[in-house]
Amino acid sequence: MRIAICGAGTVGSGVAEILLKNQELIRARTGTAVTIEVVASRSEPKADAFAGIPFTTDVVSVCHRTDVDVVVELMGGTNDAKRLVETALSAGKSVVTANKALIAEFGEGLFALAAKNDVQLRFEAAVAGSIPIIKVVQESLAGNQINWLAGIINGTANFILTKMGAEGSRQAFAEVLAEAQALGYAEADPTFDIEGIDAAHKLAILGGVAFDQAIRFDEISVAGITRVESSDFAMAKTLGYRIKHLGIAQRFETELELFVGPCLIPEHSPLASIDGVLNGVLVKSDAAGETLCTGPGAGALPTGSAVVSDLIDLVRGGQAMSLTNRRSNIAELQVLPQGRIHSAFYLKMIVMDEPGVIAALTAILARRGVSLDKIFQQNLTEGQSMVVLITDHIQQSELDVAIDELEDHAAVTSGIQKMRVF
Repeated sequence: MRIAICGAGTVGSGVAEILLKNQELIRARTGTAVTIEVVASRSEPKADAFAGIPFTTDVVSVCHRTDVDVVVELMGGTNDAKRLVETALSAGKSVVTANKALIAEFGEGLFALAAKNDVQLRFEAAVAGSIPIIKVVQESLAGNQINWLAGIINGTANFILTKMGAEGSRQAFAEVLAEAQALGYAEADPTFDIEGIDAAHKLAILGGVAFDQAIRFDEISVAGITRVESSDFAMAKTLGYRIKHLGIAQRFETELELFVGPCLIPEHSPLASIDGVLNGVLVKSDAAGETLCTGPGAGALPTGSAVVSDLIDLVRGGQAMSLTNRRSNIAELQVLPQGRIHSAFYLKMIVMDEPGVIAALTAILARRGVSLDKIFQQNLTEGQSMVVLITDHIQQSELDVAIDELEDHAAVTSGIQKMRVF
């Protein structure tokens, strides 16, 4: 099989390195060689793995070459990538991509175009790097009804939260972010990672695959990690939790919940031990129970591995059923509005340390129908205390009304930090 690699950056060089290093192994396992006929990029590639391979700056031209069977899109972004993928599919060439934003925002139209031209659009590398989570859901769990999935799917956010939550750490968010940037774990502009947008792209894809639904990136409830403070980690540990940034997709009869944000999870949860830049996805299904997949979520070789696995599937003639076809016989689920999410919640506030304050605050919550699982109070300075509450399950809109009333109370001297407990 002859391929064109479009994008000669980190992932592109990783794909080329794997294909070069393991070419005999791939041939032995598939009976076919996978050869790179051309690399297309805005600038000449520097990686040793591309040495001797023809190069062009006319990226779209590879779609019309008779010596190219499959186009591998690794450019990133959406505008140029969308044009490239549309041209390749229209020219009758299958495409392998690692571009989560492209699939999350334009996947529906691209899948339809692939089906129209009887070719394939594969995207294993778009979610969670080396973790074969798309294949696990589409193939290994194909006979299961999936109840929910929860994933740590952004390595930058996980690195920051892991460092802030380390034993004895009092590092502030900005300090750890700067460290992540210095180590190359965060971009110069880290907005997509720290505001949850990158995770939302991945969850949109996972939710569509797991529940045979359209990809609904625009309907996801998204929160980032910028408001998480060092005191939250200490409180979470005291109460038996860790803080992780999760993407959650959960089915409720005719509705689908899609949520991205920081959450408290029990210390015994399989996700609690996934630290640093690792990713992990926990899937709960009716027959297989809980299945945990974990591994590096980014990087040249981990992401390149996922790209190569898609190429090998194409070599073997595997037919990837598109989301468009899969959901044709599945009832459409309505995305649950954020206010109707039911969950337990963590609330943190600074209050005046005076007799009767806690009783007054809990009375407000009781009047609003909010019951409590845990209450913790810590003296800060003379006259001030930090109060942390863990609620029982409640609809978020009902809790938000209670929070507004709490913040209006004269004894509450701070805004109220709210995080979901999963």
